[in-house]
Amino acid sequence: MILVTMGCSWTYGSGVGYDKNLHFTPDKYPAEMSEDEFKNIAGDDYPTYVDFLKNRTNKKFFKENVWKELTEDLTSNIIGTKQFKKIAWNKKICDSFSFRGLLSKEYKIKNLNYSIGGSSNDEQFFHMENIFGNPKTRKEFIKQKPIVLWGITSTGRIFRDKSYMLKPEYEADHIKDYISSYLKLGFYNHKKSCKSISNKIEMWNIIFNHYNIPVIWFDTFNTHKYSSKLENFLTGGDLLTQILKRYKLKFRSNSYHLSLWLNDDNRIQVGVENELLNPISFHPTKKGHEAIKDILSPYIKSIIQGA
Repeated sequence: MILVTMGCSWTYGSGVGYDKNLHFTPDKYPAEMSEDEFKNIAGDDYPTYVDFLKNRTNKKFFKENVWKELTEDLTSNIIGTKQFKKIAWNKKICDSFSFRGLLSKEYKIKNLNYSIGGSSNDEQFFHMENIFGNPKTRKEFIKQKPIVLWGITSTGRIFRDKSYMLKPEYEADHIKDYISSYLKLGFYNHKKSCKSISNKIEMWNIIFNHYNIPVIWFDTFNTHKYSSKLENFLTGGDLLTQILKRYKLKFRSNSYHLSLWLNDDNRIQVGVENELLNPISFHPTKKGHEAIKDILSPYIKSIIQGA
């Protein structure tokens, strides 16, 4: 048997290597960020976003306190330091301490991971379509006796073909602006997105059932209202909500969390305060992933025992 994991950064384990006792050396220059991210942290003494982009590597342009905040302050909503980014995406750390890694270790089964940071639902469905659409890869996949653990992420994400992605300096300026326009100008419809996801889950349940492949679906950090009751779907709400409940914490969901390294929902704040989420990228800490592992473990155990 193998554990096949699908989803976004939460499933991948981004940020699980965070340790509050780590000491980061200051970045040489301020981190690159989008205009929205810049506005989120900019004070009255900050330059305009245009001037920030033009002078990002020129320390003399900035006021001393602003430069210090932009290069050293890890408590702000800036997209982390270079050091934290390396920890956040370190494959060995994520493979070992994420809930998928913990489940693999507990049940002594290999983890075949397709989750990736920033992934959309359409991208994850596309990965599985490529496996089953080719007779050879389909046969190899089924032969491994997979248990599929599939996390549904934000419905506001779009599937971007990485072969057409722009260079990083253009990515922040143009792609994020495009996504923002997609969300704000009427192209995005959350209700229809949930309906589409529901239909695809129904379809894949039929396919997996045909090939005797067990699957567990779950909402990752938002609980969605689907058009019908879905088989094999984790009950009790999304993982973020469940880990807070597991620790009997008081919270309210006052926003749809987009997982853009922003503290945009009360649940995020409560998670950070109780060390279930890290305060930089707002992904689960080791403690958070342990809780998620405990939530999912009984389902994996039941599947293995019933095999």
